[in-house]
Amino acid sequence: MDKQVLNDEMFTILVLMAIFTTFITTPAVVAIYKPSRQRRSGNPPPLTDTQEKLRILACIHGTGNIPSLINFIESVRATNKSSKIKLYVMQLTELTDSSSSILMVRSSRKSGFPFINRFQKGTMQEAFRACGQVGQVTVHHLTSISSLSTIHEDICHIAEEKGVAMIILPFHKRWRGEDEETIEDIGQRWREVNQRVLQSAPCSVAVLVNRGVGRRYEQRVETSATPGKKVCIIFVGGPDDRKVLELGSRMAEHPAIRLSVVRFNLHNEGTFRDQEHSYNTSTSASDNNMENEKELDEVALNEFKTKWLGAVEYIENDTVNIANEVLAIGRVKEYELVIVGKGHQLLNSTGMIDIKDSQLEHAELGPIGDLLTSSAQGITSSVLVIQGQHLINSSETSLRTSRAMSIVINTIPESSV
Repeated sequence: MDKQVLNDEMFTILVLMAIFTTFITTPAVVAIYKPSRQRRSGNPPPLTDTQEKLRILACIHGTGNIPSLINFIESVRATNKSSKIKLYVMQLTELTDSSSSILMVRSSRKSGFPFINRFQKGTMQEAFRACGQVGQVTVHHLTSISSLSTIHEDICHIAEEKGVAMIILPFHKRWRGEDEETIEDIGQRWREVNQRVLQSAPCSVAVLVNRGVGRRYEQRVETSATPGKKVCIIFVGGPDDRKVLELGSRMAEHPAIRLSVVRFNLHNEGTFRDQEHSYNTSTSASDNNMENEKELDEVALNEFKTKWLGAVEYIENDTVNIANEVLAIGRVKEYELVIVGKGHQLLNSTGMIDIKDSQLEHAELGPIGDLLTSSAQGITSSVLVIQGQHLINSSETSLRTSRAMSIVINTIPESSV
């Protein structure tokens, strides 16, 4: 300005342009440029693959999720020495501000498990150490520190990076089995985390609804001459139910598991297509695919029955109202755990009318899972809802690798036997 190259008006315009450019560049780049990872080719190994370790990513919010998780891992732990499990336990922690994140990282470097008090840390360490020592289980510990709007990306990223076959998510509620009193509800935002994982996971996802898995088993051992945890699989049809059968094959190998498979044959058969606004399914809507699904169901069931003849209780149930039959299974107090698939295409429209016409309380669990987890139904069994891997366009589900303050920490060296 001293040399009169720029007058006051031009200088002011340049300063304002510089300020404007500074403030607009970052939001513009974030909005326009979204780097994504390409999905790895191939599918995760099936749950029944005994040639390599079964890799499971289990997410926990706190110590309250540990008993049900360990009990489930024990249920799928095969006695065959060649069939091992590699368990990744991820502690999910909400990131609130940058200063707290720095403190949490420092804490994790010193003590292993961050963000929990000394008693909780010791409890978690001992619990998972014991889990690793029981059988063919290798345990790795991770911690995700992220905002709840993006923490699902950490979960999916680790699942793909580690090549896991299944992600286990805790339901956002826990019940006391006998009177259905809600003892914990961590909120709608954590429920939305589960929904986003279900939408974008690179592998199968299981949502565990805990009504005291393990507690009633211990009580029955004291009073029963035939100890064992009773598990029921509900089979209606579709890829998610076939994935449930895969899990059932691993459970059937365990000597302490008494497995029952209830197959519902639906009369007056119609087409019940899942409404996209209610919940997503993993099946096709075309009639040809429906017929293919039926054939695949029969093949899967025949293979399962042939392999586990005499070891697994198999029940054929002809019904016109599956809702009442499902509720009866959940209320009977015989089964500690009921396993169902999320999506169902081949459902009797008459049999499902009680579910289809009502407002789903937990739509992310599918129609049968929602029925078994809804309030005031008198259900006493814990529920595991499984969604098989969805074939989703990678451009629609790409995970952003540059986002605000997300940290994943490998907190503790692995424990194994």
